[in-house]
Amino acid sequence: MADDTVMGDASSQSLFDGLIFTIIPNAALTLEYILKLGQDITSHGGKLLHFDQELGHIKDLAEITHIVSATSDFPDYDAAIHQFKHVVKPTWIDSCIIKNKLSNPRTFSPDPYLFMSDVTICCADIPEGDKEAIIGGVIAMGGQHSSALSKMVTHLVALTLDNDKCEIAVNKRLRCQIVLPHWFDDCLKLGRKIPEGPYILPDPEILNVNAGPVGPSKTSRDIRDATTPVPQDIPTPLNSPSSKKIRTIQAFKGKKVMLSDDLKLGDHLKGTIEELIRNGGGQITSNIDETDIYVCHYRKGSDYVKASQAGKDVGNLSWLYHLITHNTWTSPLRRMLHYPVPPEGIPGFKDYKISLSNYTGEARVYLENLVKAAGAEFTKTFRQDNTHLITAHMGSEKCEAAKEWNINVINHLWLEESYAKCALQSLTNRRYTHFPPRTNLGEVIGQTQIDREAVEKNYFKRETKPQKPKDVKVDNAAAKSAGVPASSLAAPRTTSNPERTTPVAIKSKRARSEANVQTPVANRNKEGKENETPSTTGSRGAKERAISKLHDLASDVNQFQKEMKRSGGVIYGGKREKGAEVVKHALKPSSRESSGSKRSFDEMDVDEPPTEDEEAEEVSKKSKKQKKDRKPPILYRMMLSKDDRWADKQKKEAEDKNKLRELGIWIIEDPDRVNMLCAPKIVRTRKFVAALAAAPTLVATSYLDYVLKHNKLPPPEKHPLIDREFEKLHGFRIEESLERARQNNRRLLKNWVIFCTDGVNGGWETFRDIIEANGGSCQLYKGRPSVTVSHRAVNAVEDGEMSQNQEEDEPDVLYLISEPKKDEVPLWKKFRDLAKTHNMVPRIVKTEWLLFVAMAQYVHWDEKWELNEGMLESAAKKK
Repeated sequence: MADDTVMGDASSQSLFDGLIFTIIPNAALTLEYILKLGQDITSHGGKLLHFDQELGHIKDLAEITHIVSATSDFPDYDAAIHQFKHVVKPTWIDSCIIKNKLSNPRTFSPDPYLFMSDVTICCADIPEGDKEAIIGGVIAMGGQHSSALSKMVTHLVALTLDNDKCEIAVNKRLRCQIVLPHWFDDCLKLGRKIPEGPYILPDPEILNVNAGPVGPSKTSRDIRDATTPVPQDIPTPLNSPSSKKIRTIQAFKGKKVMLSDDLKLGDHLKGTIEELIRNGGGQITSNIDETDIYVCHYRKGSDYVKASQAGKDVGNLSWLYHLITHNTWTSPLRRMLHYPVPPEGIPGFKDYKISLSNYTGEARVYLENLVKAAGAEFTKTFRQDNTHLITAHMGSEKCEAAKEWNINVINHLWLEESYAKCALQSLTNRRYTHFPPRTNLGEVIGQTQIDREAVEKNYFKRETKPQKPKDVKVDNAAAKSAGVPASSLAAPRTTSNPERTTPVAIKSKRARSEANVQTPVANRNKEGKENETPSTTGSRGAKERAISKLHDLASDVNQFQKEMKRSGGVIYGGKREKGAEVVKHALKPSSRESSGSKRSFDEMDVDEPPTEDEEAEEVSKKSKKQKKDRKPPILYRMMLSKDDRWADKQKKEAEDKNKLRELGIWIIEDPDRVNMLCAPKIVRTRKFVAALAAAPTLVATSYLDYVLKHNKLPPPEKHPLIDREFEKLHGFRIEESLERARQNNRRLLKNWVIFCTDGVNGGWETFRDIIEANGGSCQLYKGRPSVTVSHRAVNAVEDGEMSQNQEEDEPDVLYLISEPKKDEVPLWKKFRDLAKTHNMVPRIVKTEWLLFVAMAQYVHWDEKWELNEGMLESAAKKK
């Protein structure tokens, strides 16, 4: 065959060499643009597989390396992510060609949680500390940073226009927004990209104290045709798309649809809907096993559970109407009210009375229906018996009344995320009480998506039998008697996307501010009254108005305290330039919030819930007589390991434990709460190794013998746990390990994700407990490609403390704990492929590596712990 390739720049011709693309058609993409993208791909060495519009799915997903789509809302998105396919916006193609190299796909991801993915920032005259914080936050949320001002920059960050970069941008009329750093601060606080308008130089509205009331928001596209779970009007399919737009996916082509009885459709309406589905290429079925789409109103019933567990599309009538109207597929999880509603609401909402302020039109209807779907009572009129006010900004009569009445004032994110996660979210999360000045949060309404993992956990989780972890020895000899738990019932105790809905706050070193650049309080809107005239004389009982129950606060205590220590967010940490004109303000928490939070933190004991004995003590307070018999406080929370004094002696065990409790010793099984560890010698059991992370006092079993015999507590130092033979064998001193454990504060493996096979001696649960006790995360590895992997930050700073004792902290190394067994070898190759996909270095290790790290309390690497196929071959030859 003759070579008719046009000669040119070799590097540009091979830019996409070896890459296989497909382009997802979308109403936002014109036919001309799709054709141009295809030409750009093929002319630069890539291969293009055309999307099968009749099928509505990607036909050869396994072959494709890159999917070009303007949105994540297409049928194959989840499957693509599980198979580690790159899903990028069309602008990624343009960016690669302009730079003549492949850009980072993550910064062009259509994933809605990476809300800065289309942002490229360049910093001008802002302090260095603020610069680092902003850059870190933008990159974490999918954006990019450019040190030089180029055409790719979308946002130039500055305090004034009096600098070279701003002058160049203005003179050359570059298409970038020149914004105050406050914009990034507010975006990162909310976890949403808000409009830049009020922050744009030279005259940003947020610095104008006389700007007037906040304007109304535009109708959000994210709630269009999704404001109610029970639509009233029969849908009307849209006309054929214009010649300038490519034909969209046929929603029902080749699909079988089942309508649930709980929709309560009349015969006439049901017949009309079925006819519309057939006209769209679909079929109607009454067999749940055959159906592809199941439409129901509630998250309950055997058909709902079966369809959900099988991974079928499950949505409500509003979602079905949306498909019919637009003739294009959308995920029922994409919009809150497209998914079946919880039959009894969200736990905790039934006692709430919620009102709205500053939301209008479809946004107001949407929130009203969401409040009802969550199980709360919605009130149009705002009164003193309301418990919450959801507002788009603070400028209204209702907001002023709420402050006087000490009622919770939050934004809609609290309601959306509580509904999405199927659990009441704590008001201590400051994202829910943040209101950017001059911004109407109605602009970002409806962007939260249903959390599938939370829905599965609460409504259609598969039943599994819990297995109690055994106190087994990890050595090979003891493993024979310990056995291996069934892998089919084991599941890693981690969250796959811990910060999907709530982005992680970015930590960075920042200098202290000399003069804070702060934003003004929005003026109160005095035009018109939204509520009845408030009475300032009445007050509501503390019991009625409690922010939330203590257990609701417990999960957010740590995060709240971290945020409280960080004053002002990302824009108030750097050293300020002198002479900068700023307007200062401070949003003071309501007396209800401040007093309620303070009381919660002072009175809660989140680390040590009461025992049955302690609960009995509380009851005994009601009787003066029983007060005399109250037990002494707990001095030691003791854990025993390899002590079998009570084996098959249940009565003796109960008597001895009661005696110990009378003396102030509480025998526990939780290694996270232990402060005294008792054993005959240093052992490598699950409990002993995991408990070392808490830096407990170590005592020999002779200590317990003495206590039970003499009925008093001797000094622990008189019964030390000494095992020099063990220390010499394993190469560390236990005293030094305990000192490092105190330094580490259970954070030795903070941010580490370590994989473990099911075939390790002692069971993978043993190593999971050890890793989690040291702040890390452990995932069971079975060779599946659908695993989330991320690079680890080196020496991550948190609360002013740096990760301790990480002598070998290589963030690009991915660990798999395995055994030198022949049946483990196939997993090794798959693990290496997984690491390669994420540009990480695979390291397959023996269990000895983790045992050393956890017991010595510092991360260290030695090649003697590494596993490879060559070791097995050598061992086989020796035999």
